[in-house]
Amino acid sequence: MLVARLDPEAHTVTGSAQIRWHNDATTPAHELWFHLYLNAFASDDSVFMRESGGQLRGVGSEGRGSITVTELQIEDGPDLLADADTDVVHGDATQMRVPLPVEVPPGGDIRLRVEFRSELPPVFARSGYAGSFHMVAQWFPKLAVHEENGTWETFPYHANGEFYAPFARYDLTVDTPEGFVVGATGEQIEQREEGGRVLHRFVADAVHDTAFCAWEHFRERRFDARGVDVRILYPPGYEASLDEHESATRAGLERFGDLFGDYPYPNLTVVVPPRGADGAAGMEYPTLFLTAGPWFPMRAAPIGGQQSVTAHELAHQWFQGTIATDEVRWPMLDEGLAEWATADLMRRLHGRRSSGMSWPARLDYFEILRFLAFRTGTPTDPPGMPAHAYGTWEYGRAVYARTAVVLDTIGRTWGPQRLERALGLYAREQRFRHPTPAQLFDAFDRTYWRGFSRAVLEPALMRGATAEAHVADLRSYESGGRWISQAQLRRTGELWLPTWVELRDAAGGSTRVAWPAGQRRLTSAHSGPEPITAVRVDPDGHNLLDPSLSDNARGVSASAPAGIVGRLLAAVQHLVAAVGP
Repeated sequence: MLVARLDPEAHTVTGSAQIRWHNDATTPAHELWFHLYLNAFASDDSVFMRESGGQLRGVGSEGRGSITVTELQIEDGPDLLADADTDVVHGDATQMRVPLPVEVPPGGDIRLRVEFRSELPPVFARSGYAGSFHMVAQWFPKLAVHEENGTWETFPYHANGEFYAPFARYDLTVDTPEGFVVGATGEQIEQREEGGRVLHRFVADAVHDTAFCAWEHFRERRFDARGVDVRILYPPGYEASLDEHESATRAGLERFGDLFGDYPYPNLTVVVPPRGADGAAGMEYPTLFLTAGPWFPMRAAPIGGQQSVTAHELAHQWFQGTIATDEVRWPMLDEGLAEWATADLMRRLHGRRSSGMSWPARLDYFEILRFLAFRTGTPTDPPGMPAHAYGTWEYGRAVYARTAVVLDTIGRTWGPQRLERALGLYAREQRFRHPTPAQLFDAFDRTYWRGFSRAVLEPALMRGATAEAHVADLRSYESGGRWISQAQLRRTGELWLPTWVELRDAAGGSTRVAWPAGQRRLTSAHSGPEPITAVRVDPDGHNLLDPSLSDNARGVSASAPAGIVGRLLAAVQHLVAAVGP
């Protein structure tokens, strides 16, 4: 049980918690570990501030934040605070190790009482205030994950990494002045006035976090979508943009529910933060997320508009809301899978214009992600590294963009239905668990074939393997009244994906030749009344893992020998078909 008393003028939360912790491990517990995330903003010496340089997603730090534990004791037992250690990483204080006077055996419980005070920073890195708007996130002493083998998965608050926590039942009471509208994790079951203040009580089962926002100026739109009570909280003047958020939420609950299993909670709160609170935007919490976008609709540009942000944060209700991976160690299982789901939903809503970019070619969302992943032919780091191993720019390119294009390349190559079955199998089996890449690979092996992940998915995600294919040569010449053409193709990437090769002749006809996955080189010979004047690899654009498309097509001149000693070839130049469907 958590109680949070918000002082909107001092921008503080005075909190208390009653915690029952159950030891699910196979070994006794001799200590507890807590995350104190708000201490990331207490000084410039924290891991977060040193790694981020005092900014996140273009929003800079403009003030301090912190969390101070004032009381920690076993219920009806000894005080634990005196022996607690927050200097795990010098100068950081985002972790707290608490030795226990008596071990907790496997299957045993311990009850704790905690008192604390959280000072919110000017809104930055997901938490804080902007005027009287308050986003209260990662605000309480949060137990780390106790793994089955008895180890604690604990880490400092990194600039790129997000969070990892155990599933629990949260009973949260938010105490605010009168007039404040509150959105929080869980279903509101009570609201009562007490001494000029209002107590809002929210309860959520099987969630791994709780957060809340409070602002007296919120407006509300409410609707039912797939049996879920959806509540949009938005600033005055943003009415014109609400249809974009609502349409993405409705479509996402349908699509993601079909793919990954129904959204398991009765309610969902979507928050559009006010102007000046950009530091809180674009972040997910169980049953609540903050989206982004201006007051006017951006239907013409779904990528980066209201729909894509709302879709991405909604996808996090599955990855990692119900499929609670370690976002610090395996961010591709969180951000990468959510980004694939986002791009897939935008494609369904908008077809090939899902990126909003129709010139010079009608590019879909995945093609934009491919450009980001292989900017100017420069490959990214593999997606399967810890979040804090990337630079700021590389994090987005590798984890978000490259994971999504790996998955969609598989879908385009072997069919989207099989990809959807693999992702659905993974999501349903790992619901309310803490999976690693091993469980994802297993789901793909069972859906495709034994060894598929070892051959395709693991190299692409864990080693950054690419699938380059090149047209090495194309020659055509006349012999006996017929044209003889020969194309030479080769693969240089680690991944050899099955693909098609398209051959076009001088009369505008075309034929296709299969290039099997097991062949590094392909020689395609053709005899006919017209010369082959253009060859193109992957004409349907299935392979998004080729860093450069400049050598995927080639045009040639047709030549006609005259005499047995051979004469000079007469060149007839033919235009090469445009690259990209």
